[in-house]
Amino acid sequence: MRIGLFTDAYLPDINGVVSSVATLKGALEEQGHTVYVISNHKGSNIEMKDNILRLGGLELKKFYGYKMSSPIQIRAEKIVREMNLDVIHVQTEAGVGIFARQMARQLHIPLVYTYHTMYEDYTHYVNPLDFETVERMGRLAIRSLSKILGNHAQAVIAPSEKTKQALLQYGVTTPIYIVPTGLDLSLFDKNHLDPEKIAQIRSSLNLSDQDHVIVFVGRIAKEKTIDMPIRAVSKSQDPHLHLVIVGGGTDEAYYQMVAKEYHVEDRVHFLGRRAKEDIPYYYAAFDAFVSASLSETQGMTYLEALATGLPIFGRRDEVLEGLLEEGQSGFYFDDEEELVKKWELFFSLSDSKREEMREICISKTKPYSTKMFASKALAVYAQAIDDYHQSFTVEKVKILGDFVKLVLKRDCDEEPVNLQIPMDDYFDLRIGLKTNLDAYVVEDYLAMQNYYQAYIQIKKKVLSKDHTAYQVREMAHKKYDLSLEEASTLVEEFQERGWINDRQYALDKALIWADYGYGKRKIEAKLREDGIASEWIEQACDQLDSEEELHAAIKSAQHFKATLKEQSERLKRQTIIKKLISKGFSVEVAKEAGNTVELEEDDEQALQRSLKKAHRLYASLEEPKRTEKIRMYCLRKGFSISEIDEVLERESI
Repeated sequence: MRIGLFTDAYLPDINGVVSSVATLKGALEEQGHTVYVISNHKGSNIEMKDNILRLGGLELKKFYGYKMSSPIQIRAEKIVREMNLDVIHVQTEAGVGIFARQMARQLHIPLVYTYHTMYEDYTHYVNPLDFETVERMGRLAIRSLSKILGNHAQAVIAPSEKTKQALLQYGVTTPIYIVPTGLDLSLFDKNHLDPEKIAQIRSSLNLSDQDHVIVFVGRIAKEKTIDMPIRAVSKSQDPHLHLVIVGGGTDEAYYQMVAKEYHVEDRVHFLGRRAKEDIPYYYAAFDAFVSASLSETQGMTYLEALATGLPIFGRRDEVLEGLLEEGQSGFYFDDEEELVKKWELFFSLSDSKREEMREICISKTKPYSTKMFASKALAVYAQAIDDYHQSFTVEKVKILGDFVKLVLKRDCDEEPVNLQIPMDDYFDLRIGLKTNLDAYVVEDYLAMQNYYQAYIQIKKKVLSKDHTAYQVREMAHKKYDLSLEEASTLVEEFQERGWINDRQYALDKALIWADYGYGKRKIEAKLREDGIASEWIEQACDQLDSEEELHAAIKSAQHFKATLKEQSERLKRQTIIKKLISKGFSVEVAKEAGNTVELEEDDEQALQRSLKKAHRLYASLEEPKRTEKIRMYCLRKGFSISEIDEVLERESI
């Protein structure tokens, strides 16, 4: 296989990405593959030597000597084309990383992307004044960019489960494979190291065998939180405790100031950068390794220390799962107080126990051999190539509101595939005519077509008439056959867009229904039926004061009285009160409104009207039955016997 490894940093630079790329290149070549490294160097010329293509780059000293290259590389394009690559494996995001993605598109080569860095832990480089808004926006930008870059590859490699979970949270849907960076274990085997050189390193710092020496190896930067072990040294009661810091970086002066501030500058030793081939000696020369960083995607220095036989002290983090076994291969800590206690415990162990720990540490690194690293990477390459050849080509594009309709075709299929995708995804994936979409991407979207159709139809209903979250969820599940999880997702999206707002619905409907003449109890019941939460119901009803409710009750009473004819005043008011109570008004409000409303006719007029109707109803009956029926009819209308008989007697005269 012909493989192109694209990276913004490479040897002789030293960092985790460089180590990973160099290790992978060597391991792949050992298995007979042709590997090219496309990187950069300080200068404007292009160099090609030993399958390493170096583009011109500008050194950024603020970022630890990082070199930035322009993604526009016309001369380099021809060289990369002649490499005849089977797969492009990009290790970085900017400069060379952008160039890699351009070449993958132009040359129709599958792209694999390794996510080496948890960039959310590096926002302080662009936010030195620690503004909250800048921090929040920076993190959002990182998540968005990580999603876009991940979804533009055929495969994503994550060095650890921690990294994979972060990418999934960002929204990366491309297949993510966990491939820990391999390590040439033989380089760190203490039996292969010169004991005199090891002893010389220790003596150069005036350290004796009785001193207890902890080492940190890595870049000196704020995200590494080296101030925590420095403070731990100051809090320790052990006069023989020393901390050795190997590496360079932008924040070395800051940490030296911290050591001076805590009066431990004589026991915290800054050694600066060291040659890559000498690094194993700086592990072997000391007693244990420490790191307080939580920004690692894998933590190669942990592996290097373990491979040398050094127990590791690390803050609790997912990347240490499988490596740090408490009391066996090292110790966990959360703060400097706990770190001090763990150091005291470790240095109190017997020589035999510490030798036992050393063997356990070495055993923890066995699964991280370079051979295993290459084999896993090759498996990812093979899958990416297969996925790429199963990809679809976009033949037609049509905008449909919030969605884009795509017509897709691939050589192995006779019929085209029609696909709807969200407009945001269309732009995030940078889809256009003749764009290739991987089969797994198309399959994921095909599985979502029913959801998108429901989304479109329900959106129309929601925008034309107010709905609650409960109503939309029920509609999506029962009418459009979405699962409960899908229905809930749709509701959440509608809520985020402001199309559903249960609180506002409750406030608005309470006022409207009150104006229609409903009382608080009826309004509460109707809002509960619509699935509104109790707190919103309470707020909605609280806005209806007692005067407004009485006004609404009187308004309803006016409507009711118009329907009541041929009844006594007493019965009319009783009927009105009952109707008001049935509409949700309290008994007190209903009585006040029922007794307040003015009736249009008195009892005598109403009785005359009732008698007149009763005479018509029972005209065919003989006396005395006819009179008895008339009397009972008027009694039911709320009139007394004496009132009825008095009028009947006058009529008979």
